[in-house]
Amino acid sequence: MDPMIAYCGVDCGACPDYKDGKCPSCRLSEWKENDICMPVKCCRDRGIECCAYCVSFPCEDMSAFYGESPSHRVAYERMLPLKVANEEQG
Repeated sequence: MDPMIAYCGVDCGACPDYKDGKCPSCRLSEWKENDICMPVKCCRDRGIECCAYCVSFPCEDMSAFYGESPSHRVAYERMLPLKVANEEQG
C-alpha cells in the first residue's frame, strides 16, 4: 500500500495536518503507545494493512470517523474497493 495512504484510507498528501507538518503520516511515524491513532493501533494489533482488510469494516468507531468530514468520506470510498477485492481473494 502507498505509504501516503493512511490505515484508515485518508490521503496524507491531501490532509491539512500533513501539509502543516502536524502529522508525519501514520505509516511513516514512530508512534508512542499512548499517542497512537486508533486506526493505526487497531490495524497493527490485527496485523492488517488497512481498515478495509478488517472483517468488521466499517466498525462503529470508523463509521463515526468516516462521517466526520468530506475528506473522511473520500477515505471510506477509497477503502470500499479494497474491501471487495480482499473478500473476493478470500
